[in-house]
Parts: sequence; structure tokens; C-alpha cells
Amino acid sequence: MIRKKSVESKLLVQNEKKRSKGVSQWNIAWRRFKKNRAALAGALIVGFVIFLAAFDSLIAPFPPNARPGFYMGETRSPPSLKYLFGTDYIGKDVFSQVVYGARSALFVGFASAAIAMLLAILVGLVSGYYGGIIDNILMRITEIFLVIPFLLILLVFLKVITAISPTGGGLSMVVLMIGVFSWAADARIIRGEVLRVKESEFIEASKSLGASKRRIVFRHIFPNVLHVIIVLTTLMIASAILVEAAISFLGFGDAAAITWGQQLQKANEAVKEAWWEGVFPGLFITLLVLGFSLLGNGLRDALDPRLRE
Repeated sequence: MIRKKSVESKLLVQNEKKRSKGVSQWNIAWRRFKKNRAALAGALIVGFVIFLAAFDSLIAPFPPNARPGFYMGETRSPPSLKYLFGTDYIGKDVFSQVVYGARSALFVGFASAAIAMLLAILVGLVSGYYGGIIDNILMRITEIFLVIPFLLILLVFLKVITAISPTGGGLSMVVLMIGVFSWAADARIIRGEVLRVKESEFIEASKSLGASKRRIVFRHIFPNVLHVIIVLTTLMIASAILVEAAISFLGFGDAAAITWGQQLQKANEAVKEAWWEGVFPGLFITLLVLGFSLLGNGLRDALDPRLRE
């Protein structure tokens, strides 16, 4: 019995030593990340859009609701030195609208991802660790969310909300709906990682020494699946931005908000005669989604211990 306790104590000490080396592990991940040119390109794109969002009022030549081209008879004016991305059908400067839309895109991406990942982490941790009937119930709920037509249900919800309230809840409601319907796939991935970590020797040793379930989950399991959560969050941000753009393009978004999807929707009627109205917002959507995707893949390669040399 004494020998068993001694072995278990050694396992815990080894685990704590591994945890104490966390800084060096993150340094290793950072070095791997810096060698990945695609990941650095993604980080650069994301950083550029964050810069636009942070200083939009200084970068944009016109205020959000200004219509300089309308009063000058320059509606749907092509790109020029005066209007870098041209003007739209009511004389708004497209470049200014794209710059202001960066903040909305990032808000949708980060807020939706926060909601979705909070649900995914909660379901994944509880389901993976406790197992049994709890796991069965949570996984059946997860499967329901996986098989329902996500975009169709989302559009129906937004349509109903708009019918009830003239404002439709604004961009915040779009964010909430995207987050609530986007967590299921990531919850299953996190659950799988929890199941893998749960079978580790140091977890069994912690149980033998009387560690509480809460301590085991948050002190031992959660840190060991954190790298997966970081990667999933990054990819979720890209997905949320793309979904919001699709919703707005289909006419179900917040009409009062300045978003790239709304700009695409308004430019749809004049694709041939005013191509610049849709090309530039679409280009920024593509770049930002690509940036987060490259960043997420780079973080996966850098943080996944199974891919380390």
C-alpha cells in the first residue's frame, strides 16, 4: 500500500514538473509557429483588419453615414483618387464602408466564437469526463444540433424575430443565433480529447489521492486540451464571419449595421455596372476568413504535441 502511494506520488510530481515546464512548451510552440509562413501570413492579415477596426474613424475619409457622392452627383462612381473603392448607389464612399465594416466583422467573429466555444467546452468537458448517462444525454443533444439544417433554421429564427420586433434584435441577435447553433461539432472534438487525457496515468493517480472531480477537470484535464480549444476558437471565428456575411447577403441581417455582407447584398443589383460595390467587400471577407483559417492551421501545427518534433 505504501509502495502504491509512493508510485502515485511520483506520477503526480512528474505531471507537476511537466506543468512547470509550460513556459518552455509555449516557447517551443512559438518557435514552430514562426517557421510556418502560411500561419504568419494569416496573422498578418488578421492584424491588418484589427488595425483597421481599431482606427476606423482615423483611416476612413468620410463618416459612417456620409454620402459625399450623392451631393456631388457622383453616385456609383468608379474607383479614383478621390474615392479609392468608388461610391455606391446612394453616394457613400465604399472604402469608408469597408473600413467601418471591419469592426462589425470582428465583433461577429469573436462574440459568436465566444458563445459557441463556451457551450462546446462545457458540453465536451462534462460529457467526456463523467461519461455514462450524462455522456449519452449530452451526445444525443449534440447530434440533434449536428443534423439540423443549420443555416435554414438560423434564417427562420431571424425571420421570426424580425416579425416580432421591427429591429430584429440587431447584430447582437445574429451573433447570439450563430453562437447557439455552432457549438456541436467542436463539443465532440473536445470530448474526444478529454476521453484521451482522462485515461492518462497522472489522472488515475490524482483520483487515488482523493483529488476532487472539479480539481481534476480544471487543473489537469482542461490545461491538456487547451491547445485544441485555441485552434477550434480561431477556426470558429472564421466560420462565424462567413455565416454572417451569407445571412446579410440573403437579406436576413441587421440592415442598420455596416457589415460587409450588407454591402454585398446592396451591390447585388448592379454587379455589371458597378462591380466595385461588391468586389471590395467580398475581397475583405475572403481575406479575413483566409487569415483566420491560416492562423488556426498554424496554431494547430504549433500546439499539437503529436506534431512536435
